[in-house]
Amino acid sequence: MAESAEISLKQRKKQQFEKMTKDERSYLRRKRITDKIWPFFRACIIIGLGFVIMYPLIYMVSCAFRERRDMNDPTVMWIPRHLTLDIIRETIDAMDFWNTLATTLVLNIGCSVVQVLSCAVTGYGFARFNFKGKKLMFIIVIMMILVPTQVIALPLYSQFRFFGIKGLFTVNLIDSKLTMYLPALTANGIRSGLMILIFRQFFRGLPKELEDAAYIDGCGPFMTFVRVMIPNAASSFLTVFLFSVVWYWNDYYVSTTFFTDSRTIALMLTNLESELNMRLFNDPNLQINPREQIVWKEAGCLICITPLLVMYGFLQKHFTEGIERSGLVG
Repeated sequence: MAESAEISLKQRKKQQFEKMTKDERSYLRRKRITDKIWPFFRACIIIGLGFVIMYPLIYMVSCAFRERRDMNDPTVMWIPRHLTLDIIRETIDAMDFWNTLATTLVLNIGCSVVQVLSCAVTGYGFARFNFKGKKLMFIIVIMMILVPTQVIALPLYSQFRFFGIKGLFTVNLIDSKLTMYLPALTANGIRSGLMILIFRQFFRGLPKELEDAAYIDGCGPFMTFVRVMIPNAASSFLTVFLFSVVWYWNDYYVSTTFFTDSRTIALMLTNLESELNMRLFNDPNLQINPREQIVWKEAGCLICITPLLVMYGFLQKHFTEGIERSGLVG
């Protein structure tokens, strides 16, 4: 019975094919060929893009666990000939990693939390309230996205160098964590313009009825924001928080502008060569073969990005959901 049904199905398909016009038959043949070839090309494209994206990380891992002499061995490409953890240990010692990590977390997590809250309040104001100068102020927010940090670095430095009221009192905030916390508190931190825009787009997408119901229950604007809008915007808060953490973690320019003594992950990685000479070899004038330096630099990069990779691994699902709901795509 099954064989006869299959034969009859093939006959019907053959009859339908014979009834088609010449153009329809040609299109059907091309479609069959495309359906067979396209999965192969798609796999090649995905594998190629995946390799291009993963190549720096693969090379980083390969160099971080090999000895210095392997860098001068032309037969060593990906798999080290001499596996070792010494390079990782030496890099951790040279960067004073644990103290540096603690300093970075104080600046990073603290500024990120403060900046997320201030940007959320600002974005909610732009999304739900009408006030004089709203359009002009939103243009300023867009300018915060477009104008690079280098343009305002000198005015900010002067402001923090003589912070206060001229003629009454001034305080030097350079080398103080307040140079990072104050901009974050006023929604003017690193990439804060983009964060305000993300919150504005998300809050505009929430139903107005949520706020109306809260107002009927006796909530004011602030309590409505705290009790109603924040719980509904949890995914956007997480997305913006992760963006903020990454940008503060990788920041080098702002840190070098306002700090001369503070040690963060980005600063220690930038100064890794001099730190190696001082801490590992006790010779600040030592010249190390540039090829051999790569193993320490790649180990430093791997150590620096590991906390971010771990954090992203745990929060990937919520991060993707937040991006989809915050108006960054679609």
